[in-house]
Amino acid sequence: MQLPKFCDRLSELILDDSDNITIAKFGEKIGFRGSTVSLWKTGKRVPSLQNIICLAEYFNCSIDFLLGRIDNDIQVKRIKNLPLFHEHLLSILNARSLSWYKVVQDTSVSKSSLKSWRYGSTPLLPTLIELANYLKVSVDYLVGRDDQP
Repeated sequence: MQLPKFCDRLSELILDDSDNITIAKFGEKIGFRGSTVSLWKTGKRVPSLQNIICLAEYFNCSIDFLLGRIDNDIQVKRIKNLPLFHEHLLSILNARSLSWYKVVQDTSVSKSSLKSWRYGSTPLLPTLIELANYLKVSVDYLVGRDDQP
């Protein structure tokens, strides 16, 4: 699955960050292989949640800005120790009086995804975006990187 706005935003941020640097050198600079960064830029691979957080930290921007969900970067109160995704999502759902069942009914999130999150896995970026849209919150808030929805 492609995230075209992310691909464009990543390309812009790389260009702004480092004039005349190769993708390989940029990847090395931020701790990824150049080929991995190239696959992200072209939309042939979607970064994991952990990798998108690393990119957002490197560029000092919100995940929502990096993904192209917003056009102007917002200040995020960056929380250093992120909560477990499943626990944080559960607290958001409880605060909104929503059940897992309702989320499964209203979104493309499957019961098996919910179960895997309970055991420590994290959602793919398209799923995070869908959940953030459904809950009307930022992705940064959804993953516990910001304390403001």
